[in-house]
Amino acid sequence: MKTLFFSLFLCLSIIAQAQTGEIQGKITDAKSGEPLPFVNVSLIVNGSMAAAQTDFEGYYSIKPIPAGEYSVKVSLVGYDSQQ
Repeated sequence: MKTLFFSLFLCLSIIAQAQTGEIQGKITDAKSGEPLPFVNVSLIVNGSMAAAQTDFEGYYSIKPIPAGEYSVKVSLVGYDSQQ
């Protein structure tokens, strides 16, 4: 199986005195470095799943999410899932 590489960027903003943020990043093939479109990206937020799919350039964004620590899972057919 091929391996995914993903990077995370956490951007926090204050909106109406409530702390919410965004998780964004880029998914690429670990060997070639090529961006991977249509990768599923998910995390659990307050007991429910928040998810996104990468665009044609491998970028994704999940927002709004409350401040905290999260486990992010990425998966694509033909690749090993990463968490």
